[in-house]
Amino acid sequence: MNRIRASTALLYLAPALLLVGAFYLYPMAYTIPASLFRWDGITAMRWTGLHNFTTLFGRADFRAALANSAIWIGVGTLVHTPLGLAIALVLQRKPPGWSFFRTVYFLPNILSVASLALLWYFFLNPTIGPVDGVLRAIGLSSIALAWLSRTGSALVATLLPFALYIGFTMLIFLAQLTAIPREYYEAAQIDGASNARQDISITLPLVRRAVVVNVLFNASFCLKMIEYPLIMTSGGPANATTILPLFMYYQMTRAREYGLTMAAGLVTIVFGSAFMAIVFLLQKTANRRWG
Repeated sequence: MNRIRASTALLYLAPALLLVGAFYLYPMAYTIPASLFRWDGITAMRWTGLHNFTTLFGRADFRAALANSAIWIGVGTLVHTPLGLAIALVLQRKPPGWSFFRTVYFLPNILSVASLALLWYFFLNPTIGPVDGVLRAIGLSSIALAWLSRTGSALVATLLPFALYIGFTMLIFLAQLTAIPREYYEAAQIDGASNARQDISITLPLVRRAVVVNVLFNASFCLKMIEYPLIMTSGGPANATTILPLFMYYQMTRAREYGLTMAAGLVTIVFGSAFMAIVFLLQKTANRRWG
């Protein structure tokens, strides 16, 4: 009987396993041998060993892309996730209009990323954009910058739209918050605990799994997102906004360095896996502390 159940389960899982193997596992595994060759996609592949990796880390544009991707992940972890939790904590108490604001916060997640990137490009355009126009109109011309063409502000400008996706983070936290028994809060109120003390002593320890999920989702978004730097700045100025996906896109489509692109992809996988391992290690430490 157990063998029949296992065969039935495998039969149902087979289509999904085939899709995952064909479109995820095989391409990811193929990057390992492909990263050891030089190939332009047309002529024969030439063995270069680790030359692609030494070339990558010797290039300033790749190091800039790696650093910028780390900044994106840092913002997603240290800014985006806490803000999503803060909004979820407010909406959990169901203030007036909470349902409307929940919908508004989540709405950008169902819109086209490319269209939002183009919208932000026009917002921050120094000639026709309303941001600099409003700053000049109220007498703040000194801070009316060419946001997308200055190395000091371009990365910040491309990071700003990231806040639009805070609704997804908020929704995951809301789902976790609604699962916390209300008896915990009622007991804390009887003991005279304030709302802030309840959040620190009850809410935060019980939503730590949602924190891990959101951190990993945000990191995944940052490591595959290409639309904002591509549409808003094309990775410029001087690679100030180039991130790893955009670097790989240019190496494949412009330079036709397929082997180098595979090496960059492998570095991205290792980078993301290392970050994920750190997150799980911190989660394990938190579980030991709070149980």
